[in-house]
Amino acid sequence: MIVHQVFFWLQEPEKDLKAVMEGCKKIASVSSVKDYMVGVPAKTEKRDVIDHSYHIALTVHFEDLKAHDEYQEHPDHLKFIADHSQKWAKVQVYDFEV
Repeated sequence: MIVHQVFFWLQEPEKDLKAVMEGCKKIASVSSVKDYMVGVPAKTEKRDVIDHSYHIALTVHFEDLKAHDEYQEHPDHLKFIADHSQKWAKVQVYDFEV
């Protein structure tokens, strides 16, 4: 399985948080997505090893690398990027295999 984690830092979170989160939920309906979660930083204790600076986290599970690659090129994913990328100050992606 491939786990695809995306962290978004928004330029104007108070204005754009809801729209980007809804966009994340929409792209999670792509057929190659096995499961997904989207949320905001937890109100966990402040520690040096915890980064609470992002605004939205998206985790997507794929059956395999082929499913991940299909998602990357899917029209809904590309539309999400086109519709929302101007709202991001930074995006960080972590992919890992389990």
